[in-house]
Amino acid sequence: MYAIEDLQTFIQIAGRGGITAAARAQGISPATVSHRLAKLEKHLGVTLFHRSSRTVSLSVEGRAFHDRVERILDDLANAEMDIGSHGGALRGHLRVTMAPWILARFILPHLHSLRARHPELSFEFLAVDRYVNLVEERQDCAIRVGVLSDSSFISKKLTDNHRILCAAPSYLERHSEPTSVHALVDHHCICLPWQTDWGLGGHMPRNQVMVSNSDSLTDAAAHGLGIVVKSRLAVMRELEAGELVEILPGSLPAAHAPISSLRAPNLKDSRKVDAFVTFVSRCFGR
Repeated sequence: MYAIEDLQTFIQIAGRGGITAAARAQGISPATVSHRLAKLEKHLGVTLFHRSSRTVSLSVEGRAFHDRVERILDDLANAEMDIGSHGGALRGHLRVTMAPWILARFILPHLHSLRARHPELSFEFLAVDRYVNLVEERQDCAIRVGVLSDSSFISKKLTDNHRILCAAPSYLERHSEPTSVHALVDHHCICLPWQTDWGLGGHMPRNQVMVSNSDSLTDAAAHGLGIVVKSRLAVMRELEAGELVEILPGSLPAAHAPISSLRAPNLKDSRKVDAFVTFVSRCFGR
Protein backbone atom coordinates (compact mmCIF):
# COMPACT_ATOMS: atom_id res chain seq x y z
CA MET A 1 0.00 0.00 0.00
CA TYR A 2 1.23 3.50 -0.72
CA ALA A 3 1.52 6.40 1.75
CA ILE A 4 0.77 10.13 1.63
CA GLU A 5 4.48 10.77 1.01
CA ASP A 6 4.24 8.68 -2.17
CA LEU A 7 1.37 10.85 -3.43
CA GLN A 8 3.25 14.03 -2.57
CA THR A 9 6.28 12.76 -4.47
CA PHE A 10 4.09 11.89 -7.46
CA ILE A 11 2.78 15.49 -7.52
CA GLN A 12 6.34 16.82 -7.33
CA ILE A 13 7.49 14.65 -10.26
CA ALA A 14 4.62 15.91 -12.38
CA GLY A 15 5.18 19.53 -11.39
CA ARG A 16 8.96 19.48 -11.74
CA GLY A 17 9.09 17.33 -14.86
CA GLY A 18 11.56 14.77 -13.64
CA ILE A 19 12.86 12.45 -10.94
CA THR A 20 15.96 14.49 -10.09
CA ALA A 21 14.12 17.80 -9.84
CA ALA A 22 11.45 16.22 -7.63
CA ALA A 23 14.18 14.78 -5.40
CA ARG A 24 15.80 18.22 -4.99
CA ALA A 25 12.44 19.81 -4.20
CA GLN A 26 11.72 17.30 -1.44
CA GLY A 27 15.24 17.04 -0.08
CA ILE A 28 15.46 13.28 -0.74
CA SER A 29 17.48 11.06 -3.08
CA PRO A 30 16.46 10.29 -6.69
CA ALA A 31 16.48 6.61 -5.72
CA THR A 32 13.83 7.28 -3.06
CA VAL A 33 11.70 9.19 -5.57
CA SER A 34 11.96 6.33 -8.09
CA HIS A 35 11.07 3.78 -5.40
CA ARG A 36 7.99 5.75 -4.35
CA LEU A 37 6.82 6.08 -7.94
CA ALA A 38 7.38 2.38 -8.67
CA LYS A 39 5.42 1.43 -5.53
CA LEU A 40 2.55 3.69 -6.55
CA GLU A 41 2.42 2.38 -10.13
CA LYS A 42 2.57 -1.24 -8.93
CA HIS A 43 -0.34 -0.71 -6.54
CA LEU A 44 -2.46 1.08 -9.17
CA GLY A 45 -1.52 -1.27 -11.98
CA VAL A 46 -0.97 1.57 -14.46
CA THR A 47 1.90 3.58 -15.92
CA LEU A 48 1.67 7.10 -14.53
CA PHE A 49 4.48 8.64 -16.61
CA HIS A 50 5.94 8.26 -20.07
CA ARG A 51 9.73 8.28 -19.60
CA SER A 52 12.49 9.40 -21.94
CA SER A 53 16.21 9.76 -21.34
CA ARG A 54 15.77 13.33 -20.09
CA THR A 55 12.17 13.98 -19.08
CA VAL A 56 8.97 12.38 -17.88
CA SER A 57 5.43 13.30 -18.87
CA LEU A 58 2.10 12.23 -17.46
CA SER A 59 0.24 9.42 -19.21
CA VAL A 60 -3.52 9.67 -19.75
CA GLU A 61 -4.09 7.66 -16.58
CA GLY A 62 -1.45 9.73 -14.78
CA ARG A 63 -3.15 12.99 -15.72
CA ALA A 64 -6.51 11.82 -14.40
CA PHE A 65 -4.91 10.53 -11.20
CA HIS A 66 -2.89 13.74 -10.77
CA ASP A 67 -5.95 15.99 -10.89
CA ARG A 68 -7.74 13.95 -8.23
CA VAL A 69 -4.71 13.55 -5.96
CA GLU A 70 -3.84 17.25 -6.07
CA ARG A 71 -7.34 18.15 -4.84
CA ILE A 72 -7.22 15.45 -2.16
CA LEU A 73 -3.88 16.68 -0.79
CA ASP A 74 -5.18 20.26 -0.70
CA ASP A 75 -8.31 19.14 1.13
CA LEU A 76 -6.18 17.18 3.58
CA ALA A 77 -4.03 20.23 4.30
CA ASN A 78 -7.16 22.31 4.87
CA ALA A 79 -8.61 19.67 7.18
CA GLU A 80 -5.40 19.52 9.23
CA MET A 81 -5.44 23.29 9.56
CA ASP A 82 -9.09 23.37 10.61
CA ILE A 83 -8.54 20.93 13.47
CA GLY A 84 -5.18 22.32 14.53
CA SER A 85 -2.91 20.03 12.48
CA HIS A 86 -2.99 16.41 13.61
CA GLY A 87 -5.36 17.16 16.47
CA GLY A 88 -3.24 19.82 18.20
CA ALA A 89 -2.60 23.54 17.83
CA LEU A 90 0.64 24.51 16.15
CA ARG A 91 3.44 25.96 18.25
CA GLY A 92 6.63 27.86 17.65
CA HIS A 93 7.77 30.91 15.70
CA LEU A 94 7.11 31.55 12.01
CA ARG A 95 9.19 33.99 9.94
CA VAL A 96 7.64 35.09 6.64
CA THR A 97 8.72 37.71 4.12
CA MET A 98 6.42 39.40 1.60
CA ALA A 99 5.69 42.73 -0.05
CA PRO A 100 4.27 45.35 2.34
CA TRP A 101 0.99 45.62 0.42
CA ILE A 102 0.31 41.90 0.70
CA LEU A 103 0.79 42.00 4.46
CA ALA A 104 -1.28 45.17 4.96
CA ARG A 105 -4.13 44.46 2.58
CA PHE A 106 -4.57 40.69 2.67
CA ILE A 107 -2.88 39.15 5.72
CA LEU A 108 -3.30 41.48 8.69
CA PRO A 109 -7.07 41.99 8.28
CA HIS A 110 -7.61 38.23 8.74
CA LEU A 111 -4.67 37.19 10.92
CA HIS A 112 -6.83 37.11 14.06
CA SER A 113 -8.59 33.98 12.80
CA LEU A 114 -5.28 32.10 12.38
CA ARG A 115 -4.05 33.26 15.79
CA ALA A 116 -7.29 32.11 17.41
CA ARG A 117 -6.81 28.68 15.86
CA HIS A 118 -3.13 28.47 16.86
CA PRO A 119 -2.64 30.72 19.92
CA GLU A 120 0.85 29.32 20.66
CA LEU A 121 2.16 30.15 17.19
CA SER A 122 3.99 33.49 16.97
CA PHE A 123 4.76 35.44 13.80
CA GLU A 124 7.56 37.65 12.51
CA PHE A 125 6.88 39.41 9.20
CA LEU A 126 9.65 40.89 7.06
CA ALA A 127 7.60 43.21 4.84
CA VAL A 128 9.94 44.54 2.15
CA ASP A 129 9.86 45.02 -1.61
CA ARG A 130 13.41 43.75 -2.18
CA TYR A 131 14.41 40.16 -2.93
CA VAL A 132 15.00 38.22 0.29
CA ASN A 133 17.27 35.16 0.40
CA LEU A 134 15.35 32.71 2.58
CA VAL A 135 18.42 30.84 3.79
CA GLU A 136 20.68 33.82 4.48
CA GLU A 137 17.95 35.82 6.23
CA ARG A 138 16.52 32.81 8.09
CA GLN A 139 12.99 33.06 6.71
CA ASP A 140 10.69 30.04 6.88
CA CYS A 141 8.57 31.14 3.93
CA ALA A 142 8.21 33.84 1.30
CA ILE A 143 5.13 35.14 -0.49
CA ARG A 144 6.43 36.20 -3.90
CA VAL A 145 4.94 38.24 -6.74
CA GLY A 146 5.83 37.24 -10.29
CA VAL A 147 6.75 34.15 -12.27
CA LEU A 148 9.17 32.10 -10.19
CA SER A 149 12.42 30.79 -11.60
CA ASP A 150 12.92 27.04 -11.36
CA SER A 151 14.74 26.14 -8.16
CA SER A 152 15.01 23.48 -5.49
CA PHE A 153 12.55 25.40 -3.31
CA ILE A 154 8.97 24.20 -2.91
CA SER A 155 6.46 26.62 -4.38
CA LYS A 156 2.68 26.83 -4.63
CA LYS A 157 0.66 29.32 -6.65
CA LEU A 158 -1.81 31.12 -4.39
CA THR A 159 -3.64 33.39 -6.84
CA ASP A 160 -3.42 34.96 -10.27
CA ASN A 161 -2.34 38.57 -10.59
CA HIS A 162 -1.30 40.97 -13.36
CA ARG A 163 0.70 44.17 -13.50
CA ILE A 164 -0.98 47.22 -15.00
CA LEU A 165 -0.29 50.86 -15.83
CA CYS A 166 -2.46 53.24 -13.83
CA ALA A 167 -2.77 56.86 -12.78
CA ALA A 168 -5.06 59.15 -10.84
CA PRO A 169 -7.93 60.88 -12.67
CA SER A 170 -6.51 64.23 -11.45
CA TYR A 171 -3.23 63.52 -13.22
CA LEU A 172 -4.98 62.52 -16.45
CA GLU A 173 -7.06 65.70 -16.35
CA ARG A 174 -3.89 67.81 -16.22
CA HIS A 175 -1.83 65.85 -18.73
CA SER A 176 -4.43 64.00 -20.84
CA GLU A 177 -4.57 60.22 -21.05
CA PRO A 178 -1.92 58.64 -23.32
CA THR A 179 -3.45 56.79 -26.27
CA SER A 180 -0.36 54.71 -27.07
CA VAL A 181 2.91 53.63 -25.46
CA HIS A 182 4.70 56.12 -27.76
CA ALA A 183 2.94 58.97 -25.95
CA LEU A 184 4.34 57.92 -22.56
CA VAL A 185 7.59 59.80 -23.20
CA ASP A 186 5.71 63.07 -22.64
CA HIS A 187 4.38 61.98 -19.25
CA HIS A 188 5.50 61.79 -15.63
CA CYS A 189 5.97 58.52 -13.79
CA ILE A 190 6.72 57.24 -10.30
CA CYS A 191 8.82 54.11 -10.00
CA LEU A 192 10.76 51.88 -7.66
CA PRO A 193 14.57 51.74 -8.11
CA TRP A 194 14.32 48.53 -10.19
CA GLN A 195 11.38 49.80 -12.29
CA THR A 196 13.23 52.30 -14.45
CA ASP A 197 12.56 50.23 -17.58
CA TRP A 198 9.01 49.01 -18.22
CA GLY A 199 10.03 46.95 -21.23
CA LEU A 200 8.14 49.16 -23.68
CA GLY A 201 10.91 49.57 -26.21
CA GLY A 202 12.36 52.72 -24.66
CA HIS A 203 9.03 54.52 -24.39
CA MET A 204 9.51 55.51 -20.74
CA PRO A 205 8.24 58.79 -19.30
CA ARG A 206 11.12 61.25 -19.19
CA ASN A 207 10.12 62.89 -15.92
CA GLN A 208 10.56 60.33 -13.15
CA VAL A 209 10.09 60.37 -9.37
CA MET A 210 11.72 57.41 -7.62
CA VAL A 211 10.47 56.04 -4.28
CA SER A 212 11.81 53.21 -2.14
CA ASN A 213 8.71 51.12 -1.41
CA SER A 214 5.50 49.98 -3.08
CA ASP A 215 3.15 51.67 -0.59
CA SER A 216 4.71 55.07 -1.32
CA LEU A 217 4.34 54.26 -5.01
CA THR A 218 0.60 53.80 -4.60
CA ASP A 219 0.26 56.96 -2.48
CA ALA A 220 2.21 59.04 -4.99
CA ALA A 221 0.03 57.80 -7.84
CA ALA A 222 -3.18 58.50 -5.90
CA HIS A 223 -1.92 62.06 -5.26
CA GLY A 224 -1.70 62.57 -9.02
CA LEU A 225 2.09 62.68 -9.36
CA GLY A 226 2.28 60.39 -12.38
CA ILE A 227 1.82 57.00 -14.00
CA VAL A 228 2.88 53.82 -12.18
CA VAL A 229 3.25 50.09 -12.77
CA LYS A 230 1.38 48.21 -10.04
CA SER A 231 0.04 44.75 -9.35
CA ARG A 232 -3.70 44.88 -9.93
CA LEU A 233 -4.31 43.25 -6.55
CA ALA A 234 -2.15 45.91 -4.87
CA VAL A 235 -4.40 48.76 -6.07
CA MET A 236 -7.72 46.94 -6.28
CA ARG A 237 -9.17 49.19 -3.56
CA GLU A 238 -8.10 52.39 -5.36
CA LEU A 239 -9.38 51.13 -8.72
CA GLU A 240 -12.78 50.29 -7.24
CA ALA A 241 -12.96 53.68 -5.49
CA GLY A 242 -11.99 55.54 -8.68
CA GLU A 243 -8.84 56.96 -7.06
CA LEU A 244 -6.78 55.27 -9.78
CA VAL A 245 -7.71 54.16 -13.29
CA GLU A 246 -6.00 51.68 -15.59
CA ILE A 247 -4.48 53.12 -18.75
CA LEU A 248 -3.25 51.41 -21.92
CA PRO A 249 -4.58 47.98 -20.91
CA GLY A 250 -2.59 45.05 -22.22
CA SER A 251 0.43 47.16 -23.15
CA LEU A 252 2.86 45.83 -20.55
CA PRO A 253 4.96 42.85 -21.69
CA ALA A 254 5.19 39.92 -19.27
CA ALA A 255 2.36 41.38 -17.22
CA HIS A 256 1.41 38.02 -15.70
CA ALA A 257 2.60 38.14 -12.09
CA PRO A 258 1.03 35.31 -10.05
CA ILE A 259 1.46 35.28 -6.29
CA SER A 260 3.10 32.16 -4.86
CA SER A 261 4.53 30.79 -1.65
CA LEU A 262 8.11 29.55 -1.47
CA ARG A 263 9.88 27.49 1.18
CA ALA A 264 12.98 25.34 1.52
CA PRO A 265 12.44 21.59 1.01
CA ASN A 266 14.39 20.63 4.14
CA LEU A 267 12.39 22.75 6.59
CA LYS A 268 12.29 20.90 9.92
CA ASP A 269 8.69 21.78 10.78
CA SER A 270 6.81 22.38 7.54
CA ARG A 271 3.36 21.94 9.14
CA LYS A 272 3.23 25.51 10.39
CA VAL A 273 4.30 26.80 6.96
CA ASP A 274 1.70 24.61 5.24
CA ALA A 275 -0.97 25.95 7.60
CA PHE A 276 0.11 29.55 6.92
CA VAL A 277 0.17 29.03 3.15
CA THR A 278 -3.35 27.59 3.26
CA PHE A 279 -4.44 30.59 5.33
CA VAL A 280 -2.88 33.04 2.83
CA SER A 281 -4.60 31.29 -0.06
CA ARG A 282 -7.93 31.78 1.71
CA CYS A 283 -7.10 35.46 2.31
CA PHE A 284 -6.69 36.00 -1.41
CA GLY A 285 -9.88 34.02 -2.03
CA ARG A 286 -11.78 36.51 0.06
